[in-house]
Amino acid sequence: MSIGSSGFALDDEGHDLRLIQDYLGHRDSRYTVHYTHTAGRRFEGLWDAEGMASKKTVTLDNLMALGPERLAAILVELANGDAKVKRRLRLELAARTGGDTIAAETGKRLTALRSSRSFINWQKRRDFVKDLDLQRAIIVDRVAQTRPDLALDLMWRFMDLAEPVLNRVDDSNGSVGGVFRAACEDLGTIAAKAKPNPLNLADRVLAAVQANDYGVFDGLVTVMLSALGKAGAVHLKERLRTVLADRAGKPGERNYHALVVRTALQALADGQSDVDAYIALVPPEERRMPHQGAEIGRRLLAAGRAAEAIAALERARPKRSATKAARDDDIHLIGLAVDDAWEATYIEALEATGRQDKAQQLRWAAFEERLSADRLRAYLKRLPDFDDVEAEERAMRHALGFRSFAAALDFFTGWPDQARAAQLVLARASEIDGNLYYLLDPAARLIEGKHPLAATLLRRAMIEDTLEGAKSTRYKHAARHLLECQSLLAGIQDFGTCETHEAFLIRLRARHGRKTGFWSQVGEVTER
Repeated sequence: MSIGSSGFALDDEGHDLRLIQDYLGHRDSRYTVHYTHTAGRRFEGLWDAEGMASKKTVTLDNLMALGPERLAAILVELANGDAKVKRRLRLELAARTGGDTIAAETGKRLTALRSSRSFINWQKRRDFVKDLDLQRAIIVDRVAQTRPDLALDLMWRFMDLAEPVLNRVDDSNGSVGGVFRAACEDLGTIAAKAKPNPLNLADRVLAAVQANDYGVFDGLVTVMLSALGKAGAVHLKERLRTVLADRAGKPGERNYHALVVRTALQALADGQSDVDAYIALVPPEERRMPHQGAEIGRRLLAAGRAAEAIAALERARPKRSATKAARDDDIHLIGLAVDDAWEATYIEALEATGRQDKAQQLRWAAFEERLSADRLRAYLKRLPDFDDVEAEERAMRHALGFRSFAAALDFFTGWPDQARAAQLVLARASEIDGNLYYLLDPAARLIEGKHPLAATLLRRAMIEDTLEGAKSTRYKHAARHLLECQSLLAGIQDFGTCETHEAFLIRLRARHGRKTGFWSQVGEVTER
């Protein structure tokens, strides 16, 4: 529950304003009112005395009260004007007559989707994804329950849609690809029920693996292992090795298809717990790459071969530099791991070989280098009582002076440590990058209760970045931030060397007065 929603809930329950103020950590009760004046009493008209939903609210009970005849008439009327509603009703009617009928209806829809050529932009994508996922769900939930053989055929046909569909859809957010990846998982479950001929299934899997240009068949071999059985796995392995040998026979060609085939063979090796077969499939030159070393090391550890894991990881040790470390600060902020897998596996291997002190040194070094909260927590957890308190204080001092303000703020926000996050903001306000809204906005919400001035500085940075860059798509957010700054005034006793809110507004008006789009948004937000 967020801070704001907590205030609303406590107010609804009749708690005293002072109690809510203490709970939210506000220094001034006038600020607490900001989180209680829009409590649930404003919505009393939507609920009756028994706490039941209004009769006008669309709920299952209210719709059932209309009666089957009235509901049927409404659905027919909707279906006549909406093709999507009509298709859904046809599917529901087909489901009543059994798996064969609904399979036939689903097959017709898959044929229509395959033959369509119109481009689907981001505005139409959401409805298209719903339709696509509906077909997947019907195959899994309706057809597969009674006719898994038909369901398996339909799901292969569904997966065959991936290339033509992804060629004509704006899938910038990955939602369409996500439906196909979910369907790939479903294939394994359905195949296990359908029990097809294992050799034929192996041939079908091979064809899919080789046609995996969009990555929708990633993981197919793994999910099919159960259905393939021993005979199918052996047949698939032989065919994959033949294909890989053919690819290897073309000098100078390092292509994606060879990698895909090798990955499929490695999935088979994993399924058979054959670590040596997995390693043999990794080209010698790639075994020195950190991510490959981590994969090999992880499997050796699982097999109880810790010493070999250490050796493999040592050969793949990452090469660090100051330039790379600075670049990694930005990468970590957007959630991408940089050599984390290698490091985590190496630490696990050190522990497994009895080198706990070395593992601790590596954890602390990882924290010092990039403010890894996970490594610091693991480090502190293994220290004796009281030593951990001293070490945590030392770590916090290091974070306050870290080379990257953004990385430090991200660390304190995630730890979490409100007081030090605010201390960092006030001490290094000139380093705030207002473009990092995905970091600054949650940080401001975290600290605003007890540290309103620091939260204000974060929001001002976002406002100024938006206006300086004339980022019109963010104007409504900047307007909201300005209103939030206004709401925090009651809790700020002294602005110190920082601009007052009035001075900040005057400067904004003087520099960006002509950005009418922003100021109109400010007016709209203020009137709400």
